[in-house]
Amino acid sequence: MTLLLGIGASALATGLAWPLSRLMGRQAGWPLAILYIAGFAALVPEARTVFSGGTGSTASIPWVPARGWDAVFIAEPIGIFFALITLGIGAIVLVYSTAYFDKTAPAEAGTIPAHTEPPPGTPLAKAPGYAFYQLIAVFTFGMLLLVLTDSLAVLYVGWELTSLASFALILTSGRPAFASAMRTLSATFAGGLALLAAIALVWMYSGTDRISEALAGPMWSDEPQIAALIAVLVAVAVFSKSAQWPFHYWLPGAMAAATPVSAYLHAAAVVKAGIFLAMRFSPAFADISLWRTLLISFGLGTAIMAAIFALQKFDLKQLMAYSTVSQLGWIIAAIGVGTDAALAAAALHTLAHALFKSGLFMLIGVVDHATHTRDIRELRRIPGRIRKLPVAFVATLVGAAGMAGIPPLLGFVSKESMLTAFSSLDDGGGRWIVLAAATVGAIGTFAYCARIVLAAFVDEDRSTSKAPEGAAASIHKVSPVLLWAAAIPALVGLPLAFWMAPLDGFLDAFAAAAIPGSHYHSHLALWHGFGIEIAITSVVIVVGALLAWWRRPIERALNRPLLPFDGAGASDALDREVTLAGAALAKLTDSDSPARHVGALLATMCGLAVIGLLAMFGSGGPAMLPPLQPNLSRVSDVVLLLAIVVAVIGMCVTRSRVATVVLLSAVGISVTVQMFSLGAPDVGLTQLMVEAITVIVFLLVLRRLPTHFRRPSRGRHSAGLVMAALVGVGATVGTLVLTSRRERSDLGEYLLANTEEISGGHNVVNVILVEFRALDTFGELSVLGMAGIAIAAVIASMRGRYLDPGDSLETPFTELEGRPERVRRAFGDVRRNTVPLRLVVWFAAPVLMAVAALLFWRGHSKPGGGFIAALVASAAVALIYLSRDTDRPLTRQNTPSVVIGIGLLLAGGTGVAGYLWGTFLEPRHWEVAGIALSSSLVFDLGVSFAVLGLVMLTINLLGMGRLRPNGEEPARESESTAPDDDRPEEATRPRDTEKEAAE
Repeated sequence: MTLLLGIGASALATGLAWPLSRLMGRQAGWPLAILYIAGFAALVPEARTVFSGGTGSTASIPWVPARGWDAVFIAEPIGIFFALITLGIGAIVLVYSTAYFDKTAPAEAGTIPAHTEPPPGTPLAKAPGYAFYQLIAVFTFGMLLLVLTDSLAVLYVGWELTSLASFALILTSGRPAFASAMRTLSATFAGGLALLAAIALVWMYSGTDRISEALAGPMWSDEPQIAALIAVLVAVAVFSKSAQWPFHYWLPGAMAAATPVSAYLHAAAVVKAGIFLAMRFSPAFADISLWRTLLISFGLGTAIMAAIFALQKFDLKQLMAYSTVSQLGWIIAAIGVGTDAALAAAALHTLAHALFKSGLFMLIGVVDHATHTRDIRELRRIPGRIRKLPVAFVATLVGAAGMAGIPPLLGFVSKESMLTAFSSLDDGGGRWIVLAAATVGAIGTFAYCARIVLAAFVDEDRSTSKAPEGAAASIHKVSPVLLWAAAIPALVGLPLAFWMAPLDGFLDAFAAAAIPGSHYHSHLALWHGFGIEIAITSVVIVVGALLAWWRRPIERALNRPLLPFDGAGASDALDREVTLAGAALAKLTDSDSPARHVGALLATMCGLAVIGLLAMFGSGGPAMLPPLQPNLSRVSDVVLLLAIVVAVIGMCVTRSRVATVVLLSAVGISVTVQMFSLGAPDVGLTQLMVEAITVIVFLLVLRRLPTHFRRPSRGRHSAGLVMAALVGVGATVGTLVLTSRRERSDLGEYLLANTEEISGGHNVVNVILVEFRALDTFGELSVLGMAGIAIAAVIASMRGRYLDPGDSLETPFTELEGRPERVRRAFGDVRRNTVPLRLVVWFAAPVLMAVAALLFWRGHSKPGGGFIAALVASAAVALIYLSRDTDRPLTRQNTPSVVIGIGLLLAGGTGVAGYLWGTFLEPRHWEVAGIALSSSLVFDLGVSFAVLGLVMLTINLLGMGRLRPNGEEPARESESTAPDDDRPEEATRPRDTEKEAAE
């Protein structure tokens, strides 16, 4: 129960963060911190149990009952350890945030974020936006889901939730942080995709969603190649989240976020997600040499590289960012060693790092608040920093000494433990290479730790006594809350180094969880006698002190680019090249010419046909193909084929657009007849109604186009003939080779045999659409609805002259009075012509609506369904439009979009309701008064609304903006035929049409 209480405290904080922020402003951090402390306290009993070698509790929450999926949470040493870090450091950071930001009220939601992290030389940070605490709480909740779950699916949800929250928190710093936020998102999401693939493989080969069961299963020894692949995928995910090379570039860029965000996410929490993942999967990968090699080499390589980069930086936050990357490299390398002692050392240094690094980040914020700058060069010009900030100086000194591994601090003990782990490697020369790399990395760590302390408080530039421009000459007083909240985590490492007995039990339990069957016994102490570890530490302190003494010459030597590019530049260049490649592909169809669009598709089809033919002849030719199924050649098929051929030839010959539409409709009707003759009434009805609606839409479009096609050039005509011939041959060969050569599939037989029993419906086609593959149908429905709304927006944004230069609403009515008389003779008086149709509508529209309702109701058992019903209703709507003698919208402008939205809500709501009912991805069935009902009926109603709304939207858009054939001006939305008031007078003055015709 206490396990769920810990998670519940975080969930409650997530729910209360927004209203508390609106009510209390920056002071909302206090009640949220109390909730974090309550969650921490709730997990303490579990921690005592698991750290003393006992078995923690397990909690389960039903997630997808229909599939037997539960959100399972487990109290085990690794997860509890990271959960306590998340909640403990989180509470301190929230308290720190109450004093870090300005007292002014946050910006209103929806505006530019109120807080922007100040670059060096700018005043205090502004107040946090209302989303700041909300995003912090969401991140904490995602982190707890990640570390406490025993479910692979929940683990992935928590992983991605932390990535999204981190991205959003960086964005709270405003537009300047956008590029950094996008780099963070792309890097962490790349790792997320690798983790998703790894989870899918683990689930597939282990047959379980439970992490503990999967890790204890036999697949790791039975499938060594799959295990190695999973290890690589998990390593990529770990590197992306923990900012290891080549993903290291995102963490320094993330320093665009506010200091509380950097202290919490990028020092104590989000980067620890990668560490947690590596430790959680270490039992499975302990014997995989590729895993060990990747983690050790990339970890130590990143540690050395980041240490050098840290010595280059003049912004203290940037320096701290690279120091974080370097320290994480140490931890990753220790995990890669894979022994129980190495994993215990990695856990100990993770704890030490969470304390001193979060404290140091917040102390940099204290210095920034007091001096209004983080730039080392400007800080040197502000005298008296130690005297004015003594507590900050002592805390920074202790925190930096812990990071450098100087006794008597917890960081020294953890660094010694990791050196012991590196020295335990038994691969000969590789051991000394690893120790040498660790020594170099430790020297770099000492050097940049010394630079943090000396640059922030000690160094002074005596060449000028003038304070930097934009900064106060004196050091400002800081809030005690701000100061002590920052100092406490940094100072904790000192007493812990003298009271490590409780940590021994924790490390024993941690090692046993990471390496099942481990008999590791920790004996933490400040002194273990002389050995290789103390020798390396002595070398590090001596050489590091010399580098600190020579810091100015080293600073000048490194004050230049070491490489022609950096990680952020490489990421931006890759993004640029991918964008250019996408643009090059899009250019194939980036044209208003239909030939360009169709040509690329048809050329692709021809290429696939050629590949298929080559493959077929390479495998033995047509003789290797299965025989054709019987009853495929009928007289009716030949007749319909001839009709289609004649219509297609007519389409190729005629230059009239109207004739082309009519002939195209003839092809569609012929195909419809064949569908009915083959015994597919559902498909036939759908095709018939689609043809009817399509013809109307085509004619509405043709009103905005010239009546005839232009005569193509000889070269274009020849190219079209060649392409048509190739496509015809490819389609014919593909049809003969790929279709009608196999019996009904096993899935088809299953659906025919079991549909009625499972769903109570007899119409297999409709049941498949609204039950068996309803999720796929919902996806198609969403695309259909959004495409309609997007097209509406595009057409509404286009000016009439681009659609019909000579005949649009922008053209004055009187300019069109001289239309050719043959048009008037052909169509006559529109009002008189529409009288019969208007009379028919009174009878036909209700009948069509009744037929649509009947088709909808019977669709589950007989030919029909929501899609066909919507098409029939759409035909009634189109008939109503055609019967009018004026062009005006069928509905209000927003009505079709609302209808589409209602359809999507009905269809999506059915799925949500199914989840709540415990029948996720399965329909619910009832029987009322002897009538079988199903939740899929509501889903089908959503399909009908979405399709009907799309047709209404199409007619509203395309049915406006063109004069009727009798020369009448179309009515505008106000139903007024008067010309626009803002037209020039000349535009509405009658003109001499005879004179104009003569001219």
